[in-house]
Amino acid sequence: MELWYSKAASSWEEALPLGNGRIGAMVWSGEALEKISLNEDSLWSGYPQDHNIPGADEAFFKAQSLAQEGKYRESQALVEEGMLGHFTQSYLPLGDLLLDFGAKDASEYRRSLCLDTAVSRVSFKIGDATFYRESFVSYPDQALVIRISADKPGAVSFSARFDSKLRYSVAALESLLVLDGIAPSEARPSYVDSDDPIIYEEDPAKKGMRFMALADFDAVGGKVWAEGESIRVGEADSIVIRLCARTSFNGPFSQPYTDGAPYEDNCKTDLQNALKIGYDELFKRHVVDYSEMFKRVELYLGLGREELPLPERLADWESAEHDPALFALLFQYGRYLLISSSRPGTSPANLQGIWNEHLRAPWSANYTININTQMNYWPAEAANLSDCHEPLLDFLETLRKTGAESAKIFYKAGGFVAHHNSDIWGLSSPVGEGKKGAACYGFFPLAAGWLSAHAFDHYLYAQDKDYLKSKAWPILKEAAMFFLDSLAEDQGTLSFVPCTSPENSFRLDGDSLAVSKTSTMATAIIRETLSNALKAAEILNEDKDFRDRLNQAISRLPSYAIGSRGELLEWSEELEEVEPDHRHTSHLYPLYPGREITPGKTPDLAAACRRTLDLRGDESTGWALAWRINLFARLRDAERSYSFLRKLLRPVGGTGINYHNSGGCYPNLFAAHPPFQIDANFGACAGIAEMLLQSDENEITLLPALPKALNTGFVKGLRARGGIGVSIYFKDGYLESAELLLNSNLPAKTVSLRYLSESAQAELQPGIIYKFKSESTEF
Repeated sequence: MELWYSKAASSWEEALPLGNGRIGAMVWSGEALEKISLNEDSLWSGYPQDHNIPGADEAFFKAQSLAQEGKYRESQALVEEGMLGHFTQSYLPLGDLLLDFGAKDASEYRRSLCLDTAVSRVSFKIGDATFYRESFVSYPDQALVIRISADKPGAVSFSARFDSKLRYSVAALESLLVLDGIAPSEARPSYVDSDDPIIYEEDPAKKGMRFMALADFDAVGGKVWAEGESIRVGEADSIVIRLCARTSFNGPFSQPYTDGAPYEDNCKTDLQNALKIGYDELFKRHVVDYSEMFKRVELYLGLGREELPLPERLADWESAEHDPALFALLFQYGRYLLISSSRPGTSPANLQGIWNEHLRAPWSANYTININTQMNYWPAEAANLSDCHEPLLDFLETLRKTGAESAKIFYKAGGFVAHHNSDIWGLSSPVGEGKKGAACYGFFPLAAGWLSAHAFDHYLYAQDKDYLKSKAWPILKEAAMFFLDSLAEDQGTLSFVPCTSPENSFRLDGDSLAVSKTSTMATAIIRETLSNALKAAEILNEDKDFRDRLNQAISRLPSYAIGSRGELLEWSEELEEVEPDHRHTSHLYPLYPGREITPGKTPDLAAACRRTLDLRGDESTGWALAWRINLFARLRDAERSYSFLRKLLRPVGGTGINYHNSGGCYPNLFAAHPPFQIDANFGACAGIAEMLLQSDENEITLLPALPKALNTGFVKGLRARGGIGVSIYFKDGYLESAELLLNSNLPAKTVSLRYLSESAQAELQPGIIYKFKSESTEF
């Protein structure tokens, strides 16, 4: 469980990520210059603003009538002119901590990231001295901690300074380095042409948030002193750097400059607390906290080529079957990144987790909620990191408030709505600023429904009725309420009209259009949202009248349609795709992440999904490849699933945006769209879990998509819906045994356990491990 390298990082995509959910650090590990790129999860541009458009409902209902008449061009024009507003704000870099050791020739260089302990290390020799650096970001002590040492007394000397791309000042006071800055009031997306993309307002009511980083230098031997805006360390035996960071973000509804959190006091308190604890104890507390989460799951797929630096292993990705441990590393790296970017009390992981070096990051490093944010959390439950799911579920409380206003203003509906993008301020209105063609991505009123599925899935895995009643039920009810109020009559059925299929377009009378009557994804998300709300209401015995409304609406939703090529139709009618190999496979939502289509229960629709994937082709962006791992796993096609998994290991050079035939990874194993987008890391992690274990409320399927290249090994500690822990042992492509453990706080239950064509009823008592054995194909 180690990423290791024989040379220093020469680009951000080669640096190694550390994080505690709030503080992010990219460690470059240069011999002469150590650069640590810093982030803080709440450091965004902007401040609370209302971007709803008064009168947008008139445009919506006119667009609805036009779409029902088949006038899609006119309908789309009304959507774009009357409904698409301001873009999101941007997630920002805090700055860099730079440690200058001077130019020196080094040998025996090795740097690494240990996933078992979440610790970055580097060592090298200069002359007759060996130098060591060890770094981690502690969750219990809310600090980045760096220890620099050598095996020769008095060998550690360097200067330290801060830098930032934001407006900032630096002060050096004895052994303390201070970075104090302010974020811009506006940071325009990188894809929007602007003469003035970064705006700092002077009006206090429009100013952005403040931020601070404090770094203390605690040396053994030698001396530490301030010199200008730098800290100097001379002839020390070793030194410990404790770095803390805070912003004035005070929640999504508070102006961060005039009504911000006391960021200076909070940062100083963090540092004072960290200074009370010695390095060994800081290290121990960090490892104990992190390891409790990471070691919940163990995956072994065979020995690998760990003697090689990671870039050399990745260079041979086409023969990755000879390095099965690389796939276990990829799985556990996804879990590592989720622990490091999403912990209770933090913001949700964004498009880049919590790691970003750009002032105008690709797609603003925002919450893209038409697939990408959701994919970030696909592994949370099955990979036994349910507590890492909490930031997303908490964020839904923000969207419930902002989205309720958007639902009223845009659709005259109750409940709450969200669209294509959001940010730390809870933007819920559609983006696009009236641009022609922007409806393709901006008009997506289904995101709240999709996100509400995460709240219900969290319940299905934990079976916590108190959570269901107090947190999930209000989300589910209000997401469903929006759809109940918004569905339109359509030839005897109820549909959301008009609608899009995310970011895809069709050709009609020579035009490229995105708005049609409705889409398959819309029907799938609405059916799932209403069904989840109905199940929750039945479990809690809530609101009989509301249940009746749900039942009636569900019964009138349209069926899915199969096209002339045998594919699942993407829109409510057969339309020519502008991009037949488009990256999104939105119409396959009911196959995955939904659970409505299965090879066993709906074989014709499953076959249509397979045909759709064949027509889409085998190349795409990183996150699209990750989605297909999961889709083929649901189709029980182990080899196709594996083929996409393997492609996520192919090295990608360059960071320019590429939408076609491009997915893979960077030297630090970050997923490449390209550019870097973390969703594919999480999607791959979820996909590997899906190949090994699939579950519904009362059914568990073992090894549904085990590929030949990964046919021997074991996984311990996965989670199944129903509150069940699962461990699986397999050899030469066949199940040897499985162990099931029902949560000790749950009542006894019966589940159906499936392997290949065999099944058995498992009677589970809480807190008791049940072992099931298999010989060849006999269960």
